[in-house]
Amino acid sequence: MDPSDTSRDLDQTRLLYRCPCGVQLIIDQHEGGRCEECGRVITSEKLELELSATMALPEDATFSNYSDTLCNDESFDVVGVDPLIGQSFEHFEIIDRLGRGGMGYVYRALDKSLQRYVAVKVLRSGVSWTDEPSSDREVDVLLQEAVSQARVSHPNVVTIYFVGRNEGEPFLAMELVKGKPLSNLLRTKTLSYRQLVSYGLQVSQALQFAHRLDIIHGDIKPSNLLVQENGTVKLSDFGMARRESHGDAAAFGGTPNYLAPELLEGGKTTVSSDIYALGVTLYEMTFGHLPVKLEGKTLADWSEEHNSVSIDFPKPWPEHLPEKWQTILQRILKKDPTQRYTDYDELVGDLKEVEALSSIRAKTVPRLLAGLIDFTSVLLVAASIQFLLFDVLKLREVTDNLAIVLLVSLADMLPLFIYSLSIFLFRQSIGRNLLHLRVVNRYGLKPTGRVMLTRSFVRMGFVWLLVSSMVFDVEGFGWPQTVRIMLAGFAAALLLTQITILTISKKSRTLQDWIYRTNVVLDT
Repeated sequence: MDPSDTSRDLDQTRLLYRCPCGVQLIIDQHEGGRCEECGRVITSEKLELELSATMALPEDATFSNYSDTLCNDESFDVVGVDPLIGQSFEHFEIIDRLGRGGMGYVYRALDKSLQRYVAVKVLRSGVSWTDEPSSDREVDVLLQEAVSQARVSHPNVVTIYFVGRNEGEPFLAMELVKGKPLSNLLRTKTLSYRQLVSYGLQVSQALQFAHRLDIIHGDIKPSNLLVQENGTVKLSDFGMARRESHGDAAAFGGTPNYLAPELLEGGKTTVSSDIYALGVTLYEMTFGHLPVKLEGKTLADWSEEHNSVSIDFPKPWPEHLPEKWQTILQRILKKDPTQRYTDYDELVGDLKEVEALSSIRAKTVPRLLAGLIDFTSVLLVAASIQFLLFDVLKLREVTDNLAIVLLVSLADMLPLFIYSLSIFLFRQSIGRNLLHLRVVNRYGLKPTGRVMLTRSFVRMGFVWLLVSSMVFDVEGFGWPQTVRIMLAGFAAALLLTQITILTISKKSRTLQDWIYRTNVVLDT
């Protein structure tokens, strides 16, 4: 494909790729391509790894056609041709404008030293259409953002590459994230529970890592969370960040609707206030609106509004969300900071407990094989016990007491009791473990031990009936043969029913899945 052909917009599968040798070429992101200049092969796997750094737009393309590359959700308020486009900031050539952040404008630029595209942030007062110099405070904040963000080398934090000055004005060069601000996504779609927990956990782990470096973000909100196409979330904009060890430093900014109540009353920025802001974000992600929407104009108005309203949760609680999620939200949004999570370690731990497991449903054949392994292992052990008692030890020849014989023969049930106990404790069976399968509930979480235990009775009903027929295989009864035939018949009917339901089900579900609202997924 010819990169000079801009007669039509690039579709969603084609990208203008800049090779490390400096040549631009249009390639399909699924099929890859080859650079005609240096012969470099660009596979789809390489593209996935390099996409955020090498993703490019046609130089004559309009900005409005490529809104998915925005690094912020606020509109760009400059009308006409941007005079910075085409200029060079050190070795960064400004290509086009992307948007604006809290302190400055954001551009897409070419890093000519490494042949990759980056995002460059410039202070509002440092752009060339105004002669107003940046204030000392603005410069300090921008440099603070650079230092704070550059220290946090984490996969869920936007990476800072360079800090420099252009005609005396500071600028930042950072990772160009191919994705959308979370705030944009919330306007257009409802997030699934799996996405809620995934995004929340990624941001919490980024904040946890930053806190270990003595950094508190100070401005957590959806517009500062960039969501990539693969579901990775990047935390950006550390302009309000501060060092926790500087305990005498007062809070100096933030977004009112996301500020903790104690900050509105003149308190200091703390881990607890950041956790509250994260809670507001999680609540908004879950229900599509803010827990408390402030309408006043001053700190006093906002503080009064907070004190006069409570945070409500839907009643009844939505069925697609587990109760534990409500418990987490309620705690994280406590207005009293002493009642919230005290640190990120505890919060991350709770989020991992409610993290949805794999969504890839297991197919029919692996499930049948897992069941066959479990059935066979239990039946073999039970048959071995039966053989040991009556054929090797010859229990019938030792005693004529029928009650003792029946009591000892109940040892055939021992393998099933051990199997059931292991299911209750570990919520996993030998067969599923060998085939890397896992039972999950309707939320994608591990079911409780009680649910797994009762579910196992249905799944292993066939084996329970067969082993029971072995227990009644004792001479001296007037009706053992009848009982054995009945139990064996019920066992065969149950097994046939299970196999039939699993085979005809479009979602590879069995009788126990329908009863307990569970699924079996790949244990990835």
